[in-house]
Amino acid sequence: MQPIYGKLVEADAWVIASPVYWFSMSAQTKLFLDRCFALAAYKKDAFSGKRIAVAMSFGDEDAFISGCVNALRTFQDSARYVGANLVGMVYGSADKPGEIKSNTALMQQAEALGKKLVGRASRTA
Repeated sequence: MQPIYGKLVEADAWVIASPVYWFSMSAQTKLFLDRCFALAAYKKDAFSGKRIAVAMSFGDEDAFISGCVNALRTFQDSARYVGANLVGMVYGSADKPGEIKSNTALMQQAEALGKKLVGRASRTA
């Protein structure tokens, strides 16, 4: 993480993406979040005003049954704790690689979140 910490501090915004494994985010994503706590402890304002977007995918049709909500809540609580601005979250169901791309509504939500993350107003049809 040492080479990454500086980049995280310099970045205006982050996108954190994870599949849901066993009712929460992946172990790799959780490890990343845990290591970010060290950065927050070392550099108190490292996350102040940082814009963060979250993207999650899960296998079940329901975000509650899949456990996705557990991960989303963790992201919300973590962002609040370090003073970051969680600008939004996008999440949806997919069982096979690439399948989520066919969910037009979800892809539109992801595009709108990306625009919100960089401060651009979304286009209206």
